[in-house]
Amino acid sequence: MSSHPPLLDQVFILRFWRETADASGDGRWRVLVRNINTRRRDVVDDVQRAFAIVAANLNVTAEANQQQVPWDVDPSTPEQ
Repeated sequence: MSSHPPLLDQVFILRFWRETADASGDGRWRVLVRNINTRRRDVVDDVQRAFAIVAANLNVTAEANQQQVPWDVDPSTPEQ
């Protein structure tokens, strides 16, 4: 069993819809990205940007968690 705390679960809701950009009927995907943990909302114009927001949030959480507990130090052993 690991003595390291698990990463904080991140919960996102992605809502996709199609908007017509002009009279020709050409449309684009719009995405609402909601991060339940931070209550932040972002609206972006394509799927790639939506997943970039999710990936960035996950990376920030992972980095913050790694800084709190170093992987190479056993918490039961005092450092000298």
